[in-house]
Amino acid sequence: MPDETGARRRPVLVVGRGLIGSVTAARLAAGGRDVATVSRGGTPGRWHLPCDLAASTGRRRLRELVYELRPDCAVLTHGPSDVTWIDRHESEAEAAHRGVAELMAESGVPTILVSTDTVYDGEEGLRRPSDPICPRNAQGRVKATAERALLATDHGLVLRVAPVYGWTRSRQRRTYAQHCLESAMRAAWIWAPVDQAFTPVYVGDVARVLAALCDRPHLPAGLAHLGGPEELSRHEFAALAYRVAGAASSLVRPCLRPAGTPAYFSLASGDADPLHGLDDWRPMTPEQGLRTMVQIGPRREVLV
Repeated sequence: MPDETGARRRPVLVVGRGLIGSVTAARLAAGGRDVATVSRGGTPGRWHLPCDLAASTGRRRLRELVYELRPDCAVLTHGPSDVTWIDRHESEAEAAHRGVAELMAESGVPTILVSTDTVYDGEEGLRRPSDPICPRNAQGRVKATAERALLATDHGLVLRVAPVYGWTRSRQRRTYAQHCLESAMRAAWIWAPVDQAFTPVYVGDVARVLAALCDRPHLPAGLAHLGGPEELSRHEFAALAYRVAGAASSLVRPCLRPAGTPAYFSLASGDADPLHGLDDWRPMTPEQGLRTMVQIGPRREVLV
């Protein structure tokens, strides 16, 4: 697809095909962009490279792809992201996250790293980019090393994203909203913590921001946060999901969060406003996002 001058734009490279990566790639493609993807699995082809980014051979293949494509922009959404797995394999996870960030920093390609609230200790809510980080687990430490690699350049943007929700095809990696809605549709009861708060953000909103950033002539470098517009407890969110699905919110049973887990997964999103260039846009409220999920349905592809 040509840009405003009529020149053909180079592709966007999306590394990772999980929830955020797949929806972002779909949104970019729907907007007419050529999109190349990288993930651990999938069928190799002109626009997809399967490789293990925790291995040096995988990162070498990614480097070759980057220098072959010279993409307009790269979006790093790759894993591993399973907190328990990273706790047991921190060095492998760091190789994948820091190693890819360093590779992109050296390439000179404008790059967006999708990071996480776990770079904070989870003891306070509505964290802002100016707040000092203090990772409490291996995932936070690994993401922090990747952030530093990109923030040392003039072509890297770190976008910390609060917990994301939406439909996913993976039964092992279901989002909290998906768990709540599926349980509500069965009229099954669930436990939900009253003492753990978050600022959930709908995956379509995250993809919209990332796609808009990729379409800008010059990617702004630095650090920003993207969270949903409301901070609420897991119990409040689950009760809302049940009401939206037409189930009795009394089926959501209050409990306390598991011992040793953070009290907050919460980011203030105002800092992201000047970056995405969508002046009349705001992230969906949890009720709007959950209603969108119900309307889409769990069996439909999410192209939002």
